[in-house]
Amino acid sequence: MKRLNFYKRVAYFRAIWLLLFSAFLLLNMPCEGRTYKFGMIPWIAYSPLQVAESKGFWRELGVGVEVVSFSTNPELYTAIASSDIDLSMDMIGSMVGMYQDGIPVVVLGESDWSHGGDKVIVKRNLDFSRIKSKPIGVYLDKPSVTFFLNYFLKENNLKFSDTRTFELTMQELADNFISGNYSIILNCDPDALRAEHEGDGRLAATSADYDGCIPEGFVARKDRLKNIPADDLVKIFRGWARAVGWIHDPQNWDEYRKLLNTKTFKDGEPLTDNDLKEMIRSVRIHPLDTQIRRNKQQECLKKYLIDVENFLKENHLLKRDYSLDEILDNKDLLKALELEKMGGRKKK
Repeated sequence: MKRLNFYKRVAYFRAIWLLLFSAFLLLNMPCEGRTYKFGMIPWIAYSPLQVAESKGFWRELGVGVEVVSFSTNPELYTAIASSDIDLSMDMIGSMVGMYQDGIPVVVLGESDWSHGGDKVIVKRNLDFSRIKSKPIGVYLDKPSVTFFLNYFLKENNLKFSDTRTFELTMQELADNFISGNYSIILNCDPDALRAEHEGDGRLAATSADYDGCIPEGFVARKDRLKNIPADDLVKIFRGWARAVGWIHDPQNWDEYRKLLNTKTFKDGEPLTDNDLKEMIRSVRIHPLDTQIRRNKQQECLKKYLIDVENFLKENHLLKRDYSLDEILDNKDLLKALELEKMGGRKKK
């Protein structure tokens, strides 16, 4: 009888041990079947996402990520609003716009900024004293774009509130400029170039004239973010950092340009090396140290968010006040960047 009780106790403790060991394995291994959807639009500044996916940087970190590319910004915003994706990349000012529209988004950090990719095109004979009476066409009527436009208007002694903006697609903007319906537009290439060359236009300003006026970065809905473990989020951002390091290495150019044509811009005609290099010059994808500084120092991303709120207030466009603590949470990004800076990767 004693021997039988002894075997029962051994079986009992063995079962407990197996249960605890199984729980340990589940908690410390990548979550099989959990794949995070990361949204973007076809833009070169967001291409490190596709590099991280194609090169297996996320896989080697033990996290599953699927990059989902949307054709237009509005399509991406619809996916964010309807919780179809977990994370996304876009212009940070647009995320402020979504927050103003009641979507519970939070900015997770800055990744890059436009450096000439956004352009103000005007008619050669435009009388700036008459801009108040002229409609201004923009490819996106959100703070990301209108904040940049405000810089240009102030240089010409105008207030944004004195103007009228209308949102059209990039192609429609160029067509309407060429036909004479608009004398001033804010657009991106290649349609900005088409408007300039075919519509008797001239380049009046670009985002490169005002450093950091259109920062871009990561965003998520707050409710979706709650369901992403912090460790997974750090791994996702570490994969991004590795991809950025990879694209900044000139030795990877041949492979990178092929990836851009087969992934980022796969729906169009293959782009030449000159086209791709011109696109790269039109953005500033932050290397590691710059990204840490831009996300940590008060006068960088934090100042931008404060400046945008002030711009909206001054022009009677602010629907919802916000604090930095409410709209910005970049601690996991900073942790990831610091880990990568410390050399958290074996060379491949």
